[in-house]
Amino acid sequence: MSSLPHCLVLAVLTAIVGSATGEDVFVDLQLGTVQGMSVDFIENKFINKSTKINVFKGIPYAEPPGRYRAPVAKQSWSGVFNATAFGASCEQCDNTGKVPVMVFIHGGGFTSGSSMADKYSGIPLASVGDVILVTINYRVGVTGFLATAFGGDSSKITIFGGSAGAICVDFHLISKYSQDLFDQAILESGSVSAKWLFNEYDEAFRLGRSVNCSSTDTTELVECLRQIDARTLENIARAAQIRFGPTVDGTFLDESPITIIQRGDFKDCPVIVGFNRDDGTLSMRISFLEYAFTEEPPVINQSSFNMLVTETQTRYNPVRYEIVEDSIKQQYVDWAHWDDPNHDYFDTMSRIYGDEAFSCPCLKTARDRAMMTSHPVYLYFFTQVPTTVCNNGYGPGWLGAGHAEEIQYVLIHLFLRQEWHGPMTDGENEFSVKFMQFWTNFAKSGDPSRPDSNSSPGQGDWEWPAFTIPELQYKELAIDMSIDRGLKADECAFWNAFNPDLTSYIASMDQTELEWREEFSGWQKDLEEWRMTFKEYQEDPVCSP
Repeated sequence: MSSLPHCLVLAVLTAIVGSATGEDVFVDLQLGTVQGMSVDFIENKFINKSTKINVFKGIPYAEPPGRYRAPVAKQSWSGVFNATAFGASCEQCDNTGKVPVMVFIHGGGFTSGSSMADKYSGIPLASVGDVILVTINYRVGVTGFLATAFGGDSSKITIFGGSAGAICVDFHLISKYSQDLFDQAILESGSVSAKWLFNEYDEAFRLGRSVNCSSTDTTELVECLRQIDARTLENIARAAQIRFGPTVDGTFLDESPITIIQRGDFKDCPVIVGFNRDDGTLSMRISFLEYAFTEEPPVINQSSFNMLVTETQTRYNPVRYEIVEDSIKQQYVDWAHWDDPNHDYFDTMSRIYGDEAFSCPCLKTARDRAMMTSHPVYLYFFTQVPTTVCNNGYGPGWLGAGHAEEIQYVLIHLFLRQEWHGPMTDGENEFSVKFMQFWTNFAKSGDPSRPDSNSSPGQGDWEWPAFTIPELQYKELAIDMSIDRGLKADECAFWNAFNPDLTSYIASMDQTELEWREEFSGWQKDLEEWRMTFKEYQEDPVCSP
């Protein structure tokens, strides 16, 4: 199986671009002509808009480079490229003036996902905000940025994504390779500050040993891996828990993200960052697959809770520190129930998962940017529990305001595929339209509360103050919206400050103790030799001349 092709999915919104015959639409790009199709978008109750949308699917922005090779620039083509099929579409306004561009990067933990999924359609988002929406595919698992097209404004490019897509966005914010190619960013439940998301160690050689590609030469290793079916590599990597993710490659990223962030060397631009109240239920669902479709969540008794805490701390750490695990329990456990071994720790464990992996890395990003950049950062907290979960309409209701559930409200795939998912409530639909307007307002003005730079800041539901220190204000995104402050201040003081300090301190103590033991062992050996020499001296009755 070859690596995923480099695909660019584009769509045009509002009116015909170029010339059209019947439902055919043609646009001349720098590399050649593409053919799309014109479709009707009508929604009279919540968006209240009827418009023609010109859809272009699967437009390539790079040549398929082959597995484990650098991207190759797309060459021009002759004739007309048929962009009427293959995957979901993205939208763009046909406007005589320049309009903002929004580039969406899908999630999937760097191992799966595709912008072709129905939930990433995004046609209503473009309709609400009159923006150009671009979605992309990228290589994931084992196996560039683009110039604006279709009349986009090159000075108003907003990149946004959820989960691993948000982490990709954050990587672009710290990479000198791509910083100049966009102007604003939105991070939905993802940040490079999550310690377990960045791969400090290249596990390619461990994968190689698993498939008898045991060469220590990188070129030979890669050539050997190219000969093995990609699906086989994926299965072996999963079984052996070999984790692949972003690495320091010397081109896109030349230093550790932590080093770059500590230095404040990231793009200074307006940013929206936030997370979902129940992001942690994602890990619960993965850990307890037998409950993936049940009405009730798993019950986590004290014994299981202790094992899960240990598992979270040893998954990516080579050494287990029990005192670190105890500190986590001290922070999260309701000690009034600790004497009951059958007490249910489901909610407690979900919060631990969510705070460590999503909430607190995102809050760290917000605090770092608020302290070190001149442009505003806007913080959100998504708390809306959906009527129907985002995972293709199925899944347990106990996921709550779970990981990636905000996607369905900002891209509204449920409007388009109600036969699969069932309708949202009127309140959810109205909230969804506001959600999309926040995102497109930001793409236009750099402020989610203002539809353009000449407007006054929004009031009521539209109010959204910037996140500043010490004010710490944030926007709750739900049907009943509100402004509050100090989101997860206690929990994230623990994960972002106390926990890493404690871990480093314990690790340094271990190293000091190891060095002391080695020195003490050497001293004991020297002492024993001295004793033997002294004994021999005592037993010799004649002094040597």
